[in-house]
Amino acid sequence: MRKVLILGATGSIGTTALNAIRAGKLKAKVTGLVAFHNENKLRELSNEFNCPYILNTSSEILKDFIFSHPADIALNGIAGASGLEASLLCLYAGMDLALANKESVVMGGKFLFSEAERMGRKIIPVDSEHSAIYHLIQDHSDVSSLVITASGGPFFGRKDLDSITPEEAANHPTWKMGRKISIDSSTLANKGLEVIEAGFLFDISADRIEVTVHRQSVVHSMIRLTDGSVYAQLSPPDMTLPIVSAVNDGNHELHDVVSPLSFSNLTLTFQKWSEEEFPLLSLAYTVLRKKASFPIAYNAADEVAVQAFIDGKIKYTDIAIVVKAVIDTCLWTKTCTSYNEIMEADALARKVACECLLSL
Repeated sequence: MRKVLILGATGSIGTTALNAIRAGKLKAKVTGLVAFHNENKLRELSNEFNCPYILNTSSEILKDFIFSHPADIALNGIAGASGLEASLLCLYAGMDLALANKESVVMGGKFLFSEAERMGRKIIPVDSEHSAIYHLIQDHSDVSSLVITASGGPFFGRKDLDSITPEEAANHPTWKMGRKISIDSSTLANKGLEVIEAGFLFDISADRIEVTVHRQSVVHSMIRLTDGSVYAQLSPPDMTLPIVSAVNDGNHELHDVVSPLSFSNLTLTFQKWSEEEFPLLSLAYTVLRKKASFPIAYNAADEVAVQAFIDGKIKYTDIAIVVKAVIDTCLWTKTCTSYNEIMEADALARKVACECLLSL
């Protein structure tokens, strides 16, 4: 039985993982729980799974806890830029990493993977799209391109976007997620982050990554081979499978993790996305081509802009304006080679983003 440390235990990823353990779909022993809020819930989970917990309040507390409670693998379900530090600490503590925090890859880039290699540890993606690609490419060395699916969010095809409220933007039609990631899914900034993430995870150029709008969220991703054939992974829109697959990582045979699809009455559609409608996804391709610190700036600017939208300081359509303005400053040509350099670029991008907010 694998030992797992769960970070972001009270969020959607942590909750799904713990439900899978309860149901016997994931055979794992929880060695510790970490979250940033909801201590009462953490205490209940700690008692249920007979493991220690912390309500994370500082880097030192997090470091001490991670190093004091080793596991075979850590599931990082922390949301946002703070997840990068946790990812690195888990690697340094000698754990493999089941990674749901896409910001770790977007911000950490090659540095993150070089550190994993130096420590002899594996990074297994948990995002449903990247999980699908991760498993598909294991049997194929002749991949010509990746095809990542996007639900299109709640506003696909809608033109009157100025009056959208945070509540509307956070109401995702398919997935139940946190507020920030749900809003990112509505702008397709989340898909932009996934394009950048795929570039680093699979060492593939932006021109070989496609995005198609697939409203049913049944096909999670596809790979095109050099012979022209396409392989896809299909399953119900349920994060249990990618989480269980990542934490298990081939150590046990999996059974009945999700309900099998019925093809008796199943419609699958694929549509082209519009650069005009989703400028943040288009910008992500530019960012991946440039690399250096551009991905760090993209993520930081988006976090600042989305929070400003949630706080009622800007309109929904201003989110993309702020992110583009930050990227257009061209302050991001330095390639970061340490955690401190990454966080310096992140802080600068947030400062520039706040200045852009004032000009709206």
